[in-house]
Amino acid sequence: MVWVLVILLILALLLFVGCYFIFRALIWRKSGKAPPKIVTFFIKGSADSEEFIADQAAAVETINAMAKKRVALKTRDGDQLIAYIAEPKIANDRVIIGCHGMNCNGRREFCFFAPDFVDKGYTVILPDHRGSGESDGSFMGYGTHESKDTFLWVKYAKEHYPGKHIFLIGVSMGAATVLMMSSKRGIQDVDGIIADCAYTNARDEFSYQLKTSFHLPDFPIMQICNLYCRFICGYEFRDASPIDAVKKAHAPILFIHGTADALVPLYMQEQLYEECGTSLPENKRKEKFGVKVEGAPHARSYYTNPELYSRAVETFITHVLRPRTLEITYDEPAEDAVEIEEAPME
Repeated sequence: MVWVLVILLILALLLFVGCYFIFRALIWRKSGKAPPKIVTFFIKGSADSEEFIADQAAAVETINAMAKKRVALKTRDGDQLIAYIAEPKIANDRVIIGCHGMNCNGRREFCFFAPDFVDKGYTVILPDHRGSGESDGSFMGYGTHESKDTFLWVKYAKEHYPGKHIFLIGVSMGAATVLMMSSKRGIQDVDGIIADCAYTNARDEFSYQLKTSFHLPDFPIMQICNLYCRFICGYEFRDASPIDAVKKAHAPILFIHGTADALVPLYMQEQLYEECGTSLPENKRKEKFGVKVEGAPHARSYYTNPELYSRAVETFITHVLRPRTLEITYDEPAEDAVEIEEAPME
């Protein structure tokens, strides 16, 4: 009997140790470089093609060579946040704030997107989230602290670019971040939100990865990892919940998702879209749009089809800023057009 208890105790200890390493891999600060091959080997949908890796390296060099300024802000608890801002030679009246995903930074995440939109006249602000890139912090919040921090960049944009329209775009964890901002006080300063491959909530995403990548049940692994997160980081996985935020959203939202996304499944975008109740009190209308990029893996929709992506974003922005109308059309043939779904107007 004693030996049985000892064996059970050892197994429990090994379980808690193993879960701690999983927790560290999920939450703790990342370098912003590409994940190691051992990670991409195990985690479904996280591996990139050699062609993409080469193209991304060239694009990172391009964005690093662009004229831009480095800005630092302080959070209430004293952490320093860093962002790089690229201003066009001939500016339009629009600012885009880009929120990056896990294991990344602002310049690397938007290395393809940012130069294109700067050339179009947009001022582009690319923060490094707390716990990532050059910003302070030890861990990622999957949208919990990132959504609060990004409001500091909204305030910065409002003060330094007065009169310009402010839009948020986020990819993966960054998409969760901007969606979690949609129901918070301060969102009235934002004209619209673009969410690229967002998850419904962190717990569902981690559970999905346990099942699809490791063929493991989420119990008790998820509960133990969540316990570590609660006591070490001060939040729970369920707190990172874009799907709860979009039910009370107060800004127009464009959802983008690749149909070949194996990391954050397409059905999560569909769930977010269905639950989204984005409303505009001034005209009592609901505005939400959905675009699916055929064949795009996770966080690679712009890379897969930049023309479609740019057209969808600019059409959305133009629609938001012009007198309200239902119709959204494109010059291209129907087979190349963006599929945009709209909520019924009230």
